[in-house]
Amino acid sequence: MYHRLTLRGTSSNLVLEPSKEYVAMMEGLRITQKEAYVHFDYTGEFSELTGKQCVDAMVEACSQLQLSKALLDCRNMTGEIQILESFMVAKYGGKMRYFLSKTALVGREDQMLPDNFVENVAANRGINLKIFTDLEEAISWL
Repeated sequence: MYHRLTLRGTSSNLVLEPSKEYVAMMEGLRITQKEAYVHFDYTGEFSELTGKQCVDAMVEACSQLQLSKALLDCRNMTGEIQILESFMVAKYGGKMRYFLSKTALVGREDQMLPDNFVENVAANRGINLKIFTDLEEAISWL
């Protein structure tokens, strides 16, 4: 059962319950509220635009659900990840530091950029972000 979570505008008439799944207004993004964090599952194609849209969705959903930890699972994401696009998304994600205490990003080994690039860009902007290839490790870290 999916419940609609409004990512723009007010949600004052929405009743949000733990362990419910919500359909985001962004294609390929599924949001599930867990007890201590919000789980985002992105299955669309990577681009600078979709990366920034994921950041916005994470900030808004976590704010509405009043949770400060997020997990973004990108293992089923498609598209080639370019370093410049990743940099621009991580830089844009700087606003997450005001809303999220921890962000875990889960990806496939072939999606990983060298030298912890995304983690370093995020850390330089005050974001507590860690990248994993194992979902259970990511959940434990949160």
